Amino acid sequence: MKNCSLKEIGNGLLEAKTVLLFPHVQMDGDALGSASAICRALRTMGKQAYILINEVVPANIMFLDDGFCTTDMDILPNPDVCLAVDCSDISRIEGRKTVFFQGTVTMCIDHHVTNEAFADLNFVDRHAASTGEISYRLLQQMEYPMDALSAQALYAAMATDTGNFMYTNTTRETHLIAAALFETGMDHGKIGVEIYQNSRPEKVKLTALCFASMEFVGEGKANIALITQDMLKQAGASMEETEGLVEQMRNISGIEISCIMKEDDDRIKVSMRSKTNGDVASIARNFGGGGHKKAAGFTLEVPMEEAKVLVKNAILQQLKSLEG
Repeated sequence: MKNCSLKEIGNGLLEAKTVLLFPHVQMDGDALGSASAICRALRTMGKQAYILINEVVPANIMFLDDGFCTTDMDILPNPDVCLAVDCSDISRIEGRKTVFFQGTVTMCIDHHVTNEAFADLNFVDRHAASTGEISYRLLQQMEYPMDALSAQALYAAMATDTGNFMYTNTTRETHLIAAALFETGMDHGKIGVEIYQNSRPEKVKLTALCFASMEFVGEGKANIALITQDMLKQAGASMEETEGLVEQMRNISGIEISCIMKEDDDRIKVSMRSKTNGDVASIARNFGGGGHKKAAGFTLEVPMEEAKVLVKNAILQQLKSLEG
């Protein structure tokens, strides 16, 4: 396992003829937007490139898939390069890891503080606001002439991981890259409509059910909500449509930590966010997960009732540490 320069990643991609890209499971705009921009660039350069997924692309970021995504595990046997995008550890591509390690060279580009450097070549910039920023710098390193569609994908990646440039991870560099992307003539208005103004009625129903389950803890400094299989059936929604709900919970006045617990088969998937000083990554690490200080997650293989007690106690402990 090696930490390397962005130039090494770029040179490896330039030398490759076949490339598979791996966004993390429960992909968001940063993961798919970054992978989409890189895939488009590689195809423009005459290479065979695909984004390998094993789930449905969420409706609000479907526009980022321009024929790049595939669920065919055999589409490129033994590719020259397998590149993990926005993945902090191998569990983020668990269902595809066998294919990932069939690559002659494995690579990872990421910005998570909990990255475990699981590939042959790893470029991790923990100061980058998004993997979209890293992907932009990678394409610049590869001397790829940025086009409007690639810029659109990268802008979507950056916007989603910075809360439309509102989160504290947003930097001067973030805005400079965004400005450079505007120079391509990209349609940034379309990005906003697709990502933030494109909810199905079923998602709205699910949101209502989720928020009705919300419990405030720690004297109103945290909240916990549930997504059960019964809720999904009642609303006619999919699990992918839970994306963004935990951020909405964080928007409530006085909330420092928000948490959504999702019932998925025999597992409970936990998504957490913090607003100012809370460190949800430290909570996630204690349960074998990872992420950022203000955005993290993990999985528990216990019933929902038991999982909620564990998570609630961990949140209360984190809130108590902030008081000191």
